[in-house]
Formats: sequence, C-alpha cells, structure tokens
Amino acid sequence: MAVNRAVPSAAASVRTLLDRRQIEDLLVRRGRAADAKDPDAIVAEHIPGSRDEHGIFDGTIEQFAEYLRQNNYRDGRYGSQRHTISNVLVDFDSPDIARVESYHLAYHRIVLESGEYDVDIGGRYLDLCERFEGRWLLRSRTVVYDWSGSSPATDSRPAGGRMTTDEASPEVAAPDIAAVLAELSARQEITDLLYRRARAGDRRDVALALSCYHSGATESHEGFDGTAADFVRDVSMISPHSMAPVTGLWHFISNILIDRHGDYADVESYHIAVVTRQDNGAETQSRIGGRYLDRMEHREGRWAIVHRDVVFDWSRVDEAALPYWELVGLDESKLLRGRFGPADPLYSHLNVARG
Repeated sequence: MAVNRAVPSAAASVRTLLDRRQIEDLLVRRGRAADAKDPDAIVAEHIPGSRDEHGIFDGTIEQFAEYLRQNNYRDGRYGSQRHTISNVLVDFDSPDIARVESYHLAYHRIVLESGEYDVDIGGRYLDLCERFEGRWLLRSRTVVYDWSGSSPATDSRPAGGRMTTDEASPEVAAPDIAAVLAELSARQEITDLLYRRARAGDRRDVALALSCYHSGATESHEGFDGTAADFVRDVSMISPHSMAPVTGLWHFISNILIDRHGDYADVESYHIAVVTRQDNGAETQSRIGGRYLDRMEHREGRWAIVHRDVVFDWSRVDEAALPYWELVGLDESKLLRGRFGPADPLYSHLNVARG
C-alpha cells in the first residue's frame, strides 16, 4: 500500500516541475514577442481580456497591444529593445493558478534630436498565470520599475526595432511520468550545456568549450564561418593564439527557449557579455547584448551543439568606471576576484566538492 500511495505523490512532483518549466517558457515567449514588436504575438501569451498594468498603460491586453501598435511601435524614437528574464519564483494557488514574480533587465535604444541613447531598466513582473485550454497563459501582469539608467550610445548600429520570431514552442506532451521525466532531463541537460559553454569562455577553458560541441560542429560568430573547433582554438578570445588585450570576460545567459524534436533541439538564448580590455594603457568595458541560436543533437549519450549562430543585438563601449569596491573603500585584497584559468576560485571550489 505504501508503494501505491507514493506513486501519485511522485506524479504530482513531476507535474509541478513541468508546470514551472512551462511558466518560465511563457515569460520568455512574452519577452520575445515584445522584443519582436509583434502585438499579435504578445496577445497570444495572454488569456483573452486579461489585464496589463504597465505604467504607461492599464487595461486589457488587447487594448495594450493596440496602444503599442498605434504609439510606441510607430514612434521613431523607440528603437531596438531586448528583455532578459531571471529570478523566477512561482507560488501555486492551485494546480491551475500560479502567482509569479520575475526580475527583468530591459534594454532600449532611444533616438532623440540630441542623439541616440542606451537605456537600461531594472524591474519585476508580478504575474498571475493560469492553465487555460491546456496551456499556461497570463491572466494579469503588473510591471514594477526598480531602477533605470541612460547613457549616450557608443555604437552606430541602426535603431530598427523588429526581430524575427518563430511560432511559440509547442507545449510538452506528457502521457506518463517516464515521458515527462525524459523531457525535463533533456531540457535541464541543454540548459546546463549553455551555462558550461559560457563558463568555458569566461575562464578561457578551451577543453571545456570544445566539449560543448559534437565532432564536426560549425559556428557563425562575428564574421567567422567554419568549424566550432577552429573558432575556439584559433580565432576566439579564449584561443591560446589570441592577441586580443582582453583582461576579463563575463557572459550572462537567460531567456532560454527549447524547441525539442526527439534527438534534435532548436534553442534560442539571450546573452549579455561584458568584455574588459586594456588598449594602449587605457581600460575599456564593453557590454554586448545578443542571442545564441543553437542547433543541438543528442548523440553518443549526450546533448551537444552541432551549429551555433551568434546574433549581436546591441552594444556599447565605455571607459572603465570606478569599481564599487574602490568607490566605497573596500579592501580589494580581501575580495575573491574572477581570473582566467585555474587561478579562478571556481576550480578550487570544484576540487573540494569532488573530494
């Protein structure tokens, strides 16, 4: 009898995990629709008649979409925009209703008579999500603005705002626990792979980077088109042959959408890369916002990349500002700082963890 009672409990736990994943995918699709400046795609992620309190607007989602169509999306001052989503916390009121808080970092290019500006907005979405006709959708959204900053643009990229977007990823069919577990396992392995590839770049770990690709994988990256192995070993900033005066790399990965078809998956993820350089004795810091479009395959018992396109959406370059620890007078010698290679604190942490 104890075994029989445990089965529904296990099924409920798996169902909750799958629901959380689908809610996270919903938030990312909603952000992608906004970045594409596609009012119809925005509405598709909401229950008809749902409410949106967006600061500039408070009404139904259909009214908000029409407002955007007639105003922001026609206004030449509003250029490209990119929303990264993170810190997703989900609380279930019932199996079909969830209250969700998520953090967002929104980038906007604003074009004024005085010039072009990069604007960052940090805030939160307070969402009520509901399972509606078999899909998780937004019942209401309240947007909270926590901080914002703007600076004159430092690049000459066009300020156009649209990007193409595929149809929303289909909902995962879950006929039984085994199928659901297989889906969740594949998605987690793919997500971990994206994080490991970012770690490899930031730590200049060539072997780890190569392990993220299948043999013969290809990559299109900042003018390079060829094999991923050639890019990593000979061209990239982590290449042993690189002469780029880079002193620091940091890649933030978010907005991961996975469209899986058996042993293949098409994956879109957002990234914010921070690159610190020493050029002629002057330190600069670049911020690059973009996306990875990955084709992945499950082969020889593991998921890995078979092709990667790197999309550059926005960027800016500034003289390095005064670090926080210097601004407030902290003793830098007592801070753990990021490093390239084995000197980084990560490696001693992993060695301790492995015993």
